[in-house]
Amino acid sequence: MQADTALHRLKDLLRPTGEEELMRVDYPDARRWQITPRQGVAVACAAALLLAAWWLWPRDHLTGVEPELLVAASTSSLAEPSAEAAPETEAQVVVAVVGAVEYPGLVRLPTSARVSDALAQAIPRGEADTLALNIARPLTDGEQIYVPVVGEAPPAPAEAGEPGKISLSRASLEELMTLGGVGRVTAQAIVDYREQHGGFSDVAQLQEVRGIGPAKYEAIREEVVP
Repeated sequence: MQADTALHRLKDLLRPTGEEELMRVDYPDARRWQITPRQGVAVACAAALLLAAWWLWPRDHLTGVEPELLVAASTSSLAEPSAEAAPETEAQVVVAVVGAVEYPGLVRLPTSARVSDALAQAIPRGEADTLALNIARPLTDGEQIYVPVVGEAPPAPAEAGEPGKISLSRASLEELMTLGGVGRVTAQAIVDYREQHGGFSDVAQLQEVRGIGPAKYEAIREEVVP
């Protein structure tokens, strides 16, 4: 009995009421939005014309500055030198340290340096007698510092301005070439020797220079000082 009642109620619910037409929605036809080939070509041409007009339109009024002026300004800013001057290089003296040191040769130091500063770079050996030197003395450009071993008396410094004498440790290449029988090659050999050994402490060291034999040494030994 209950099953029959439920079946009748279901049929009543499924029976058309006439209101279905009111609930129907008419959707727009998609075909009305289709673009024909001719319309597509027209749209593409219009877009191309707009792009060309934008590209060719002058832009000076947008920036207020002509491109040539911008290029000139950037070039001039690169060409202008820096307002800050380069710092000046501190003045130096060049001295030769020879004798009982680990690193004999030329030493470059500030003009305010003293003998102790030159020895600190050359590094005296264990047998060096640094007490024989005045390590507090200010340095003079072009001088030679000879470090003796203990018990050895340091040689007297040669006077650069001694009349008629050429200093082997200070003379230029051209000055050395004024010596009798000394050409450019031999003069350069003297310069190379003093740079390798930190100068000359004795005139007899000339005999160790390449190209100076006994005869040439005897010919010039009286014309030079260490």
